[in-house]
Amino acid sequence: MPEVVSDLFRSFASALPLAACLVDAQAHVVFWNAAAEALTGYQSHDVLGREYRSDLLIHLREGHGGTETVCPVREVLRNGGSVMAELFLRHKDGHRMPVQAYAFALRGPEGEVLGAGQVFTEAAQSAAEAPKLAHTDREFEWATGLPAFEATRAHLRAIDSDSALILIEMSQQQYILQHGGALLLHQAIRVLARTVNGLLPPHHFLGCWSDGRLLAVVPGCSSAALDELKERLAAVGSGCAVKWWGDRIAIGIRAAAHLLQPPLTAIELLPALERELAAASREE
Repeated sequence: MPEVVSDLFRSFASALPLAACLVDAQAHVVFWNAAAEALTGYQSHDVLGREYRSDLLIHLREGHGGTETVCPVREVLRNGGSVMAELFLRHKDGHRMPVQAYAFALRGPEGEVLGAGQVFTEAAQSAAEAPKLAHTDREFEWATGLPAFEATRAHLRAIDSDSALILIEMSQQQYILQHGGALLLHQAIRVLARTVNGLLPPHHFLGCWSDGRLLAVVPGCSSAALDELKERLAAVGSGCAVKWWGDRIAIGIRAAAHLLQPPLTAIELLPALERELAAASREE
């Protein structure tokens, strides 16, 4: 009889029209039904056995542009109670949608907390009305927090001939997008921008360029200093990473760099950098 009950429960939970998930006491996902797949974009094989994402559901602070992370599941595991809230879901594709969530403790025969359950469903506001982020250069600029393309282009007009130009792109952007969607890509872009900023010498400029690339300008740079910078950038993948459902995903980069020498202008030098990056991409 217990096996029959277990089979009935699993069939019921899988067919439930509400998105439902179960986690164990360590917040690892042990059940994720079809409705949760449809609502979030994450398939069960993406999440089963992995740590529940604490930023899957977020609260938008009224009157402010920022957000704060709310995790009903982790709150339930901490205090053993239940949580009901209206939040926003971060979809795998990058947009957010309003949801109603209810999380509750799952207890053993002695009252001990064995895990937590959560059901969530899309709220009255449609997903089409919730702000979405398209896969565009504007989205990339927003994610980096760096000067936009127009500001970078304007900066190039004023640089000196002893400056170095470095064109940078993430080497596995497509893999990251397929693995975790736009949200993971945004996180990787932010980490990459911070990492590159930290590797460049003082008084540098780092901004966005077209096709999801970064462009750095390093004034007063010698050939030897530029070679050292190239080595630093080439080693980024070994120490730069994001965590995603418990996985550590390394972020590697490709970079093309040259010293600006007369009579070439910075704008005239860029096509050579772009061709060098394209060649490096084909070789990988």
